Amino acid sequence: MLAAVVRTRAQSGLAPERTDMTDSTPGPMSADAQGSSAPGVLYFDPNPTTARLATAGLRLAGYTVYAASTKSEAVEHCNAHGPGADGAASTDSDSGSDSEQQRIGVLLLDTATSPALSASVLKALIQIPGASELPGVLLVSRANPTPFPGSEGLPSLKRPFTTPALLKVLREAVDSTPPTRAEIAQRSGNESLARLELTLLQHFPQLDADPDKLRALQSSLVALAQLPTPGSGVSLQANLENTRVESLLAMLEDEGARGVLELSHDGALARLHLDRGRIRMAEITGTRNEDLRLGRFVVEAGFLGDETLESVASSPNPQGKLLGERLLEEGHLRRGELGRVLINQAIEIVCHVASWTTGSASFAVLDELHPLARTATGRAELRVSDALLEALRREASRAEMGPHMPHVDEVYVRNDAEVARVGRNGFAREELGILENLNGRNSVKDVARKTRTGTFAVASILYRLDRARIVHRRRAPLTTGPN
Repeated sequence: MLAAVVRTRAQSGLAPERTDMTDSTPGPMSADAQGSSAPGVLYFDPNPTTARLATAGLRLAGYTVYAASTKSEAVEHCNAHGPGADGAASTDSDSGSDSEQQRIGVLLLDTATSPALSASVLKALIQIPGASELPGVLLVSRANPTPFPGSEGLPSLKRPFTTPALLKVLREAVDSTPPTRAEIAQRSGNESLARLELTLLQHFPQLDADPDKLRALQSSLVALAQLPTPGSGVSLQANLENTRVESLLAMLEDEGARGVLELSHDGALARLHLDRGRIRMAEITGTRNEDLRLGRFVVEAGFLGDETLESVASSPNPQGKLLGERLLEEGHLRRGELGRVLINQAIEIVCHVASWTTGSASFAVLDELHPLARTATGRAELRVSDALLEALRREASRAEMGPHMPHVDEVYVRNDAEVARVGRNGFAREELGILENLNGRNSVKDVARKTRTGTFAVASILYRLDRARIVHRRRAPLTTGPN
């Protein structure tokens, strides 16, 4: 395991191995190596005598040295002053002087005294966020130039050595290491984006994220951060194979609970925002069935046309706001209208998820609902019991229609001869509205929008008319080959 870790570090930009660096000739050093811009050095050496000599030489050259003689000290220094730390002015741990200390930028580990201990220290250090990207140098003995498996991939300096040789190998190790992706992101001037990228890299070191996708992810996280935090965490979990959705909703209604019921099934995820026996808002993603997005209900209610809705939905949304919030803020909908649309959507989603018999459910208590969910108040309220009643009615209707239930994308045509025979007085008003929109081109979904009727209601009416031979599914024209 350790060898694999060390090899990974060697492939991330460390300088090639130095087999002999005891030359007393000072190597070339950039001017800032002697100033405050020199990186901090985490120096692990269990031998106090050799540690004092090397530390003195490094400090004279302008390096901030974080000396450690035990593994716990090394880990403590790396946590406090490493790449993942905040970095601040602090007191020098050895000299006791107050100075602006540099963040650790290179690891220097002695392996001559105890190779096993040094391997353990290195293994612990590279588990610290950001430390695996740091360049490193091993101080080895001439008798054991490869102190542990994998160390052949790291730059090394054989004892005894001179201070100029030590400074040279440190500088070359630092100069040969490319800047980390987090450093590049920080130089872009977007602090929040830099923090996001650094966090992702800590958990997914091989991630090569596109900047545009990072910004999109940042916007989504901002939107999620605006949702209230559960007051008491998840208070209920259930398996939908053993518990029906209607039973969960009825129980939460009886308890007068406020929070979000999250349901997952076959890749789809639904969230019902409950408030003391009422459903304020519902969301669903990942479903392959009927279109249950908010835009459909805005158009069906006649508040906006398809083109206007598409224009709003496709416009830039850097803050990751929900569509309902944008429609309200931009003046396309009034609060009462948005509340009505949210309720219509919630009814359809409840009816959709009520049939789920596999998957999982969890309920998280909230101190306060999302502001958009609070829009559906007053006249536009939807009681849980009312939503369940509609869901059970539809379940019975689906069972009755079975495989003959019209699909939202199917197209129906009238049997004009039968329509004329029955006469207008023989049809209910909603049936006449459906018949008038059957032109051989409109799908069930199109008819629902034109009549401002839900797709399930349209499908139910078409089922009745189809069984009575008043309408039929559009049939593809029969084509024949040449004689």
